[in-house]
Amino acid sequence: KDEKIHGLAISILDASKMVKTKYFIVMDADNQHPWELVEEVVDNLKQGEKLVIASRKKIEGRWPIFRKSISYLGDILGKVSLLARGKRHINYDVLTGFFGVEADLWKRIVFEENNFVHFRLKGYKVLFDFLKVVPNKIPVKNVSYVFNSRRTGFSKLNRKIYIEFLKALFL
Repeated sequence: KDEKIHGLAISILDASKMVKTKYFIVMDADNQHPWELVEEVVDNLKQGEKLVIASRKKIEGRWPIFRKSISYLGDILGKVSLLARGKRHINYDVLTGFFGVEADLWKRIVFEENNFVHFRLKGYKVLFDFLKVVPNKIPVKNVSYVFNSRRTGFSKLNRKIYIEFLKALFL
Protein backbone atom coordinates (compact mmCIF):
# COMPACT_ATOMS: atom_id res chain seq x y z
CA LYS A 1 0.00 0.00 0.00
CA ASP A 2 1.40 3.42 -0.96
CA GLU A 3 1.59 5.75 2.01
CA LYS A 4 0.83 9.41 1.30
CA ILE A 5 3.80 11.44 2.48
CA HIS A 6 3.21 14.88 3.99
CA GLY A 7 5.73 17.43 5.13
CA LEU A 8 8.12 20.17 4.25
CA ALA A 9 10.64 18.22 2.16
CA ILE A 10 8.11 16.59 -0.14
CA SER A 11 6.25 19.91 -0.49
CA ILE A 12 9.44 21.70 -1.56
CA LEU A 13 10.39 18.93 -3.97
CA ASP A 14 6.91 18.88 -5.52
CA ALA A 15 6.80 22.68 -5.82
CA SER A 16 10.30 22.88 -7.29
CA LYS A 17 9.21 20.67 -10.20
CA MET A 18 6.64 23.32 -11.14
CA VAL A 19 8.89 26.38 -10.86
CA LYS A 20 8.85 28.40 -14.06
CA THR A 21 11.12 31.22 -12.85
CA LYS A 22 14.90 31.29 -13.21
CA TYR A 23 15.37 31.08 -9.43
CA PHE A 24 13.43 30.10 -6.37
CA ILE A 25 13.79 30.73 -2.67
CA VAL A 26 12.94 28.47 0.23
CA MET A 27 12.23 30.07 3.59
CA ASP A 28 9.99 29.63 6.60
CA ALA A 29 6.85 31.72 6.85
CA ASP A 30 6.90 32.16 10.62
CA ASN A 31 9.07 35.30 10.58
CA GLN A 32 12.15 33.54 11.91
CA HIS A 33 13.79 34.16 8.55
CA PRO A 34 13.92 37.87 7.74
CA TRP A 35 11.98 38.64 4.58
CA GLU A 36 14.19 41.73 4.19
CA LEU A 37 17.06 39.42 3.18
CA VAL A 38 15.16 38.04 0.17
CA GLU A 39 16.32 40.95 -1.98
CA GLU A 40 19.98 40.24 -1.18
CA VAL A 41 19.53 36.55 -1.98
CA VAL A 42 17.86 37.40 -5.30
CA ASP A 43 20.51 40.01 -6.16
CA ASN A 44 23.24 37.40 -5.63
CA LEU A 45 21.41 34.93 -7.85
CA LYS A 46 20.99 37.57 -10.55
CA GLN A 47 24.74 38.26 -10.36
CA GLY A 48 25.41 34.65 -11.32
CA GLU A 49 25.51 32.76 -8.05
CA LYS A 50 23.96 29.30 -8.38
CA LEU A 51 23.19 28.69 -4.72
CA VAL A 52 22.82 31.30 -1.98
CA ILE A 53 22.61 30.08 1.59
CA ALA A 54 21.27 32.33 4.32
CA SER A 55 23.18 31.32 7.45
CA ARG A 56 22.20 32.06 11.01
CA LYS A 57 24.98 34.17 12.52
CA LYS A 58 23.12 34.78 15.76
CA ILE A 59 19.93 33.58 17.41
CA GLU A 60 17.73 36.24 18.97
CA GLY A 61 15.42 35.45 21.83
CA ARG A 62 15.56 32.65 24.31
CA TRP A 63 16.04 29.10 23.29
CA PRO A 64 16.06 26.39 25.94
CA ILE A 65 19.52 24.85 26.46
CA PHE A 66 18.22 21.53 25.06
CA ARG A 67 17.12 23.24 21.82
CA LYS A 68 20.47 25.05 21.48
CA SER A 69 22.34 21.80 22.13
CA ILE A 70 20.29 19.90 19.55
CA SER A 71 20.87 22.63 16.96
CA TYR A 72 24.60 22.71 17.64
CA LEU A 73 24.91 18.91 17.54
CA GLY A 74 22.83 18.72 14.35
CA ASP A 75 25.10 21.27 12.67
CA ILE A 76 28.22 19.30 13.62
CA LEU A 77 26.73 15.96 12.54
CA GLY A 78 25.55 17.46 9.24
CA LYS A 79 29.00 18.86 8.46
CA VAL A 80 30.72 15.59 9.38
CA SER A 81 28.28 13.71 7.13
CA LEU A 82 29.04 16.06 4.24
CA LEU A 83 32.80 15.79 4.81
CA ALA A 84 32.55 11.99 4.82
CA ARG A 85 30.94 12.27 1.36
CA GLY A 86 33.82 14.41 0.14
CA LYS A 87 31.69 17.57 0.10
CA ARG A 88 33.31 20.94 0.65
CA HIS A 89 30.20 23.05 1.21
CA ILE A 90 30.43 23.04 4.99
CA ASN A 91 31.33 26.65 5.78
CA TYR A 92 27.66 27.54 5.94
CA ASP A 93 24.60 26.84 8.01
CA VAL A 94 23.98 23.45 6.39
CA LEU A 95 20.69 23.06 8.28
CA THR A 96 19.13 26.40 7.42
CA GLY A 97 15.68 26.47 5.92
CA PHE A 98 16.47 29.68 4.02
CA PHE A 99 18.23 29.51 0.67
CA GLY A 100 17.91 30.52 -2.97
CA VAL A 101 18.93 28.45 -5.96
CA GLU A 102 18.95 28.55 -9.73
CA ALA A 103 15.92 26.49 -10.71
CA ASP A 104 17.47 24.70 -13.71
CA LEU A 105 20.48 23.64 -11.63
CA TRP A 106 18.20 22.29 -8.90
CA LYS A 107 15.99 20.41 -11.35
CA ARG A 108 18.97 18.89 -13.17
CA ILE A 109 20.74 17.75 -10.01
CA VAL A 110 17.67 16.60 -8.09
CA PHE A 111 15.40 15.16 -10.78
CA GLU A 112 17.28 14.57 -14.04
CA GLU A 113 20.19 12.93 -12.25
CA ASN A 114 17.77 11.03 -9.97
CA ASN A 115 19.29 12.41 -6.78
CA PHE A 116 15.88 12.88 -5.18
CA VAL A 117 16.40 9.41 -3.72
CA HIS A 118 18.90 11.05 -1.33
CA PHE A 119 16.21 13.31 0.12
CA ARG A 120 14.37 12.36 3.29
CA LEU A 121 10.83 12.95 2.05
CA LYS A 122 9.47 13.15 5.60
CA GLY A 123 12.30 15.42 6.66
CA TYR A 124 12.75 19.13 7.10
CA LYS A 125 16.38 19.73 6.12
CA VAL A 126 16.06 20.07 2.35
CA LEU A 127 19.20 22.16 1.91
CA PHE A 128 21.24 19.53 3.74
CA ASP A 129 19.88 16.86 1.40
CA PHE A 130 20.74 19.06 -1.59
CA LEU A 131 24.27 19.68 -0.32
CA LYS A 132 24.76 15.89 -0.18
CA VAL A 133 24.34 15.69 -3.96
CA VAL A 134 25.42 19.07 -5.35
CA PRO A 135 28.83 18.93 -7.05
CA ASN A 136 31.70 20.61 -5.22
CA LYS A 137 32.41 22.75 -8.28
CA ILE A 138 29.11 24.63 -7.82
CA PRO A 139 29.95 27.90 -6.08
CA VAL A 140 27.98 28.80 -2.99
CA LYS A 141 27.38 32.31 -1.73
CA ASN A 142 26.67 32.90 1.94
CA VAL A 143 24.61 35.72 3.42
CA SER A 144 24.23 36.00 7.18
CA TYR A 145 21.21 36.94 9.24
CA VAL A 146 19.91 37.06 12.77
CA PHE A 147 17.53 34.19 13.46
CA ASN A 148 14.51 35.70 15.17
CA SER A 149 12.28 34.25 17.82
CA ARG A 150 9.19 32.63 16.38
CA ARG A 151 6.37 35.17 16.14
CA THR A 152 3.66 32.89 14.80
CA GLY A 153 2.96 29.20 14.86
CA PHE A 154 4.93 26.64 16.78
CA SER A 155 7.95 24.42 16.25
CA LYS A 156 7.24 21.09 14.61
CA LEU A 157 10.45 19.56 15.94
CA ASN A 158 9.81 16.28 17.63
CA ARG A 159 11.38 12.86 18.02
CA LYS A 160 10.27 11.76 14.54
CA ILE A 161 11.98 14.79 12.96
CA TYR A 162 15.19 14.03 14.86
CA ILE A 163 15.08 10.43 13.67
CA GLU A 164 14.53 11.55 10.05
CA PHE A 165 17.58 13.79 10.32
CA LEU A 166 19.69 10.97 11.75
CA LYS A 167 18.62 8.79 8.81
CA ALA A 168 19.51 11.63 6.42
CA LEU A 169 23.05 11.65 7.78
CA PHE A 170 23.60 8.17 6.33
CA LEU A 171 21.38 8.14 3.21
